[in-house]
Amino acid sequence: MYPIWGRLGPFFVYGYTAVLAIGLLISGWVTRIQAGKTPPPTWPDAALVALIAGWIGARLSFIMLNWAYFAERPSELMRLWQGGQTAYGALIGGLVGLGLWCWWQKRPFLPYAALFSPALLLLITTGWAACWVEGCAYGQTTLLGPLSANLPDQFGIFAVRYQTQLLGIGLNLLALIIVLLWQKRCGNGRLFPLTLLLSNLIHLGLTFIRGDAVPRLAGWRLDTWLALLFAIVGLLLLQYGRQKKVGR
Repeated sequence: MYPIWGRLGPFFVYGYTAVLAIGLLISGWVTRIQAGKTPPPTWPDAALVALIAGWIGARLSFIMLNWAYFAERPSELMRLWQGGQTAYGALIGGLVGLGLWCWWQKRPFLPYAALFSPALLLLITTGWAACWVEGCAYGQTTLLGPLSANLPDQFGIFAVRYQTQLLGIGLNLLALIIVLLWQKRCGNGRLFPLTLLLSNLIHLGLTFIRGDAVPRLAGWRLDTWLALLFAIVGLLLLQYGRQKKVGR
């Protein structure tokens, strides 16, 4: 739908872009607080690389999944203010970018990933909020109930749908609280695996009530498979960290 919130001179302020921008500012502020007095060396550089790589991955993956559309409308390839990113493209791009930066700088990956974990959950939350504003990631049609409402899809067509966007916002905020409490009690040792596990379990559950069209593999949505894969990776890393701690 590309809802417009206002204008700044000759430029339109799109709701999707504005929400993501607010999320980025809050995430940067939270990360700065998390860094504290003894942050990992040059962490702002690592954050910038991960952010840019995540943005590139999010946009490229969206274009690839919708290539038939963009092939006929090449002028829209760079209309970034209208949205058009994928969550897992952003996650994969950000992790690859951070990993390559750590390899280039000869620094350990997990301390930086742990530092950015609360920010990751905040970005996921604002991503759901941006979709709520735009109408993307909408729910399947259903009967009226506590988890549903009269909501539009991305084309502005209203129907009684699951409130997937609001559920995504609420559940990821709950995951953020769990991660912060874990950090306070147990430190940063397994913060990133826990974040990876919780965020992907949430996404996995929500894929079964989403109504937006995505490619499917063996009857499941592609993002369902990706959520399951990353949840397993998070669980394995969490278990590995536990065994390593016990072994010491």
